[in-house]
Amino acid sequence: MSSILVIDTGSSSMRGILFDEEGRMAFTRQQKYTMYTAPGGIAEYDPGDFESCLQAICSCCVRWAGDSGVSIGALSFTSQRSSILPLSAEGKPLGRIMTWYDKRAAAICEELKQRHAQEIYRIAGMLPTPVLSAPKIAWLRRHRPRIYAASHKILGIHDYLIYLCTGELVTDVTLASRTNLMDARSLTWSPRLLEIFEVDQEKLAQLLPAGSVAGYVTPTFAEATGLTAGIPVVSAGGDQQCSVLGQGLFRPGMAGLTCGSGAYLAAVTNQPVFDSKARVNLNAAVTPGHWILEASTLSSGTVQDWFDRTFYGPSSSCAPLRDLYHEIEAAPPGANGVLMLPDLAGKGCPDWDHYAHGIFYNMGLSTTRSDCARAMLEALAAEIAECYQVFRELLPSLAGLSVTGGLTKSCIFNQIIADMIDFPVNKCHNEEATAIGAFVVAACALGQIGSPEEAALFSSSQGNGHYTPNPERVSLYRRINQARRILYESIPGRQLTDLLTPGL
Repeated sequence: MSSILVIDTGSSSMRGILFDEEGRMAFTRQQKYTMYTAPGGIAEYDPGDFESCLQAICSCCVRWAGDSGVSIGALSFTSQRSSILPLSAEGKPLGRIMTWYDKRAAAICEELKQRHAQEIYRIAGMLPTPVLSAPKIAWLRRHRPRIYAASHKILGIHDYLIYLCTGELVTDVTLASRTNLMDARSLTWSPRLLEIFEVDQEKLAQLLPAGSVAGYVTPTFAEATGLTAGIPVVSAGGDQQCSVLGQGLFRPGMAGLTCGSGAYLAAVTNQPVFDSKARVNLNAAVTPGHWILEASTLSSGTVQDWFDRTFYGPSSSCAPLRDLYHEIEAAPPGANGVLMLPDLAGKGCPDWDHYAHGIFYNMGLSTTRSDCARAMLEALAAEIAECYQVFRELLPSLAGLSVTGGLTKSCIFNQIIADMIDFPVNKCHNEEATAIGAFVVAACALGQIGSPEEAALFSSSQGNGHYTPNPERVSLYRRINQARRILYESIPGRQLTDLLTPGL
C-alpha cells in the first residue's frame, strides 16, 4: 500500500494528512485562510488563498516524506461543499468564491420555493436555500451577468483544487448532490432543475462517481510542489459524506454527528429517502448504492467562536476556551432560565429560515456570563436535537448517535446532546473522521482495500466516551426546548430583518 496524501478543505483552513503504507496518519500540515464577510449577506474567499495553501501543504508534506523515506503515491481530496467559483476559458478565476455561508441568494430561494418547491424537492431531495450552489449561480446570472456569460465553468472549491492539480474540470456526485441541480435518484444533472434555476449545463463540470480517479498530477503542479508527476488524484467526496464513512457508518440505520462550522447529522440509507415535509436533505454517499439523509444546523463552531470573541475578547491562546468551559460548568442545567436562539447565520433543519437571527432571552440583572455561556451551548445542542427528532420520524430504527469534531471534544456538550435527544451518544476516538473517510475512499479506488468494511481498522467508529441520558435533565430540557420553540415561532423573522437590515 503506497502513502496517500489527503487534502481536507474546511471553512477556515486546509489540511494535508499523510497516511503511510500501513494506513496510519503519519504527518499533518495546516494552512489557514480568511472568509471575507460584509453587509448584505456577503461571504467570500479569495481563490488565490486556496492555490497558495494547496501548494504550501503539498510542498511541506513532500519534504517531510523525503526526510522520512516515504513516497507519496496518490492525492485524495475532500472538501466543504456548495461554494461557487466562475472560471474563464483559460482557467482563471473571474472573481471571489461565493461560500456556502453567503446569503445573497435568499430572495431567489424564496421566489423559487413559492413556484417550484415540491418539484425541486422531488427531484433533488432538498429545497433551495442560500447554502446550495444553484441559487448562487442563479444570483450570479441575474446580478453579475457579465461574469456569468464570461465563465467557461462554474466550479466548487473541491473541483477547483482538483483542477489545479490535474487540469481536469470534473466533480463527483457527492458534491453535485449539494448543488440543487442533480437528480438524487439517477445521480445525473437534471434537465428540469437546470431549467428552473436557469443554469447552462455546459458551465458545469463533468460528473464522476464518488471515489473516482479524477486525473493525474500535471508536470506543472509537480514542479511547483515536488510531487511526482503522473500520480493519481482521487475525488473522495464531500467532507460530510467522508466523515460518515470515517466514523465507521457503513450500513443503513447508522447515524453520526459531525460538528464543524455547522453541525451535520447524517444517516446511511440503501435507497433514496424523501421527507414529505422537506425538512432534511438527501445526499449521494461516498459508498456505491448508498445515500445519506442529512439534517444540518448552521450554528455550531462559528457561534462558539463568536461567543469567545464577544465575551472574552480576541486571543491567540486557548485560555478563553478553557475559561468558557469552566464557566459553563459553573452554571446549572437550564442556565438559570436564560434562553438563546443561536441562529447568527440563519436556521437550518427543520425550518430552513435564513431570516432567523440570534437572541438571548429572559436575561435579568442577576444574569452572568456563565449563564450566557451555558445557554449558548444548550442552544446549539437543542438545534441538533431537533434534527435528531426528525430523523427518528423518518428512520424509527435509529437508537443512538456517534459524534465527532468541534464541540464534541467537550464532555459537557456530549452529555447535553444525550439528555436532549434521550438516546445514548458515543464519542469517536479519532477527530479525523473526514480525513479517514477520504483515505478509505482513495485506498478502495486504487485497489489497496477491497471495500470500506475492510477498512474498519482505520475507522474512528470505536468510541472513547459513552454518554447516557439523565432522566431528570431529559425532562428539564424537554420543557426548556418547548419554551425555545415558542420563542422562535413568536418572532416575525423576515419582517424584523427587513426593518433592521434593509437590502438583505
